[in-house]
Formats: sequence, C-alpha cells, structure tokens
Amino acid sequence: MDSDNASRDSVSSNSNGSPAVSTAAFASLLSQRNAGGNNSDVVAHAAAMSQQSLLGSDVRNNSEEGAENIAMSLTPIHPGSMVASNNHSGRNSGSDDYDEDDDEAVILTDDGSYQQLTIGTPARASREHYPSKQPRQIVKELTVEVMPALLVSVAGSVLAGYILGQIQDSRAFEAIPALFIMVPVLLNLKSNIELNMSTRLSTLANLGVLDSRAEGVRAMRSNMELLLLQATVVGVSVGLISALLSLTSATTPDGTGGVTFRAAASFLAEAAVLLAAGLGCSVVGSAVIGVLISATVAASNALGIDPDNIGTPIASSLGDMTTLLILAAATGVLGAQVFTPWPLLLSLAFLALGLVLLRVVRANEAMAHHVTEGWGPLLFAAATSSIAGVIVGRCADRFPGMPALVPVVNGIGGNIGTVFASRLSTSLHRRHARASSEHSLVMVILLLINIPIQLGFLAMHRLFDPSLAVTLWFVILYTAATVAHGAALLGIARLACSFLWSRGYDPDDYVNPFITGIGDMLGTILLSLVFVMVM
Repeated sequence: MDSDNASRDSVSSNSNGSPAVSTAAFASLLSQRNAGGNNSDVVAHAAAMSQQSLLGSDVRNNSEEGAENIAMSLTPIHPGSMVASNNHSGRNSGSDDYDEDDDEAVILTDDGSYQQLTIGTPARASREHYPSKQPRQIVKELTVEVMPALLVSVAGSVLAGYILGQIQDSRAFEAIPALFIMVPVLLNLKSNIELNMSTRLSTLANLGVLDSRAEGVRAMRSNMELLLLQATVVGVSVGLISALLSLTSATTPDGTGGVTFRAAASFLAEAAVLLAAGLGCSVVGSAVIGVLISATVAASNALGIDPDNIGTPIASSLGDMTTLLILAAATGVLGAQVFTPWPLLLSLAFLALGLVLLRVVRANEAMAHHVTEGWGPLLFAAATSSIAGVIVGRCADRFPGMPALVPVVNGIGGNIGTVFASRLSTSLHRRHARASSEHSLVMVILLLINIPIQLGFLAMHRLFDPSLAVTLWFVILYTAATVAHGAALLGIARLACSFLWSRGYDPDDYVNPFITGIGDMLGTILLSLVFVMVM
C-alpha cells in the first residue's frame, strides 16, 4: 500500500496538465515492479517522463546519477517484468548504424517480446516498434513520396525565379539597389531556419509525439515560437548587412573626406527601409511557412506518410516563393515611404515582438538552448551561397543560359540531401540500429530519382527557351554534373549526421545549412564547368 501511494504521489502535472515523473520516482516504480507491482504503471509513467524532454515542459529531471542508480538497482527477472542495462560508452562516431548506448530499460512482455525504453526519449522509440523495412518497401516509399515532393520543389523554384525577375525591374529596386544584395542572403538564411523546423517536427512525428493532439500542438507552438525568433534575428542581420554593403554607393565624399548631409540622410532612410523589408519578409514569411510546415507534417503523419520524405522539399521551394511575394509587396509599399518615419516604426515593432519571443523561448527549457546554438552553420551557408552568387554573376555574360539552370540544379540536389539527412536524424533519435546497406539503398534511390527530374526540367526549359543549345554532349555532361552533385551531398549528409551526433549535436539543428551551403557552391561550380566544356 505504501509503495502504491508513493507511486501516485510521484506523479505531478505541469502547466499544461501533462503528467511529469521524476527520475527518482521512476526508480521507485521500477523497484516496485520488481517486487511484484503493476507493469502497466511503470510503462505509463516512463512514457510520461520521457515525453517531457521533447515537448517544452517545465519539468526538471534529476541528475544522471539518478539514472545510473535506476539501471544498477534492477535485476533480470521473468517475462512480464523489466530489466535494464547501464552503458556509458558514448556514441559510436564511426558507425553507420547510428546507435547510441544509453540508460535503457527493456520490457520483457508476457508474449516473450521485448520493448526498449530509453530514458529521456519517447517510450515509442523502440526497436520493436520500428522494424527494418524490406528493400521493396523502401523503393516504393521513396518513389511514391519523394518524387512528387521534388516535382513540387522544381515548380516552386521556377516560379520563384519568375517572381524575382519581375520584382527586380520594379521601381523600388531601381531606387534602392541594395535590395539586390538583400535577396540571396535573405532567401538562404530564412530557408535554412525553416528547413530546421521541418526536420525537428518530422523527427517528433516519427517518434510518436504528434499522435497526441495536445502534445502535438504544444510541440508545434514551441517550434513556431523559435522559428519566429530566429526569423527576427535573420531579418535584422540581413537588413544591416545589406545597408553596410551599400554604404559606399550611398554616400558621396566631399572635398575634406567626409560625406554630405544629403548623402548621409539618404543612406539612413534607405537603411531603415532595408531593415523594415528584411524584418517584414523574414518574420511574416516564416510565420506563413511555419504554419504550412506544421500542417504538412501533421497531415502526412495522419495519412501514414513519412514527413521526412516531403517536409524539406516543400518548405524549401514554397518558402522562397512566399518570401519573394512578400518582398514584392513590402518594397512596393515601403519604397514610397523612404523619407517617412514608417519604416523605422515598423522595424521597432518587429524588434519588440522579437524581444517577447526571446523571453518566451528562453522560458521553455526544451527550446532555450536553440537561442544560442546553430548560428555557425547558418553563417557558413550564407557565405558559401554568396560565393556561388559571385560565380553566377561572372558567368552570366559569357553563358547566358546558365543562370536559369542554377536554382533548379542546386535546389533538387539540396532537397535530396536534406531528405536523406532528415531520415538519418530520425533514425538517430529513435536509437534505431539500421544496417549500413539500408542507408546505402536510400542513397542510391534518391540519386536515381534525381536524374529523371533534372533531365525533365532541362527538356521543359529547352521548350520555353530555344536559345539554350542542348546537344547530346551537353546532356551527357549535365547529367554527370547533377549526379556528382547529388552523390556528394548525400555523402556529406551521411558523414555530417554521424559526426555531429557523435559530438553531442542534434543534426536537426546543424546539418541542413551545411548541405544547402555546400550544395549551392558545388552545384554552381559544376554547372559552370559544363558550360565551359561545351562552349
């Protein structure tokens, strides 16, 4: 009776009404079970405790020493009871199975099967619940789910390029040339924070968190708050960088080496417009895409579709298109308000929102670490994409057909890389040991899917732009370049996920910017080599 009361008293509720179980309480329950208690109570409380680390609750677990005491206090017993192992050898950085030895509890059920619970992860994340798939299943899943998503991404990239071509001729871009500097950096940084949100939610969906409506809503809300905070930082950074890079052309030196008052006033007015445009496009665009990502992941999870296969391509393509549409509307309005206080007031409003979001995210223990983490890869992606833009600019005059191909070549290659990285990250969070051959098969299938989509786009582009000379030699070199591009990004995704996980970093927050940044630069270089060899 005393043990029953102790187990009931150990269960508390957080502000959202979710049960929270401490590590000490979990140890008490396991000891109770070894003494002949109810196994269902142990499983229920263990699941409740493990969910808290992913859903942003206010529960504080005890130290790792408590977890060690749990494992050491258990002894192997008969079917229907629990055994546990206490392993602290760390992650195997050189292994392809992406398994982690951790504090784990294994339930030996009455039918003789085992269910593994890893402390700190959802109780669903067991090897039994996620059996390895047959090769035929993998081929069918990737073909049916990934290929349509990639086709949507191609359509989105083409439309984004068309929108960009239209707004570049607008009066706002003519009046404020620094907007040309803003566009590539804004698209890159904003796209990567949205990709990170997509992979995080896809992982949670595959771990079973979204199966509960309350938990799913809480997870999506926490990720949306983080996304909007990151979008605020991106907007400020892009606006200030664009203004500083345009400083030389915006000022006019006088005879004493200073600047004229009119030039200084003009620069400050344009800087306010750039800041407001960067913040507006980043925050509003991320809000729209964040809702779309949440809906896509939730719908795919409900329909039995793996969100890892479709989340990142849709987020990437529709994110660029949405951002450019908002940028067109924002610059059209702000361009007429250059010498008014409205751009500055709008910027201050977004900054105030950012401060509120910062306080909210920092109060969320499960999300607070994201405030300072993951910015290095984002800066790397912005730098490499800028280098790719310089290469395109220098090749545009010599090879007029090249700029139209670059976004799709880089986009498709980047998408198959992020799809693969998202799947690998989910496997890591599941602690699911998958054979190296299964990951290799996924790489081959994604690479094969890449080829017909690339060639189909090339054929369609040739129909709408007859000026592009598409010979057999060009097709062969183009295919070889896209295959090399895709293979390189898939290899980078595999190595990066294993390396980051072995060093204690979550691939959901770090790997996508590396893939997109390297992909943009590598794809641009390979495509330029194709044109050099053909011409």
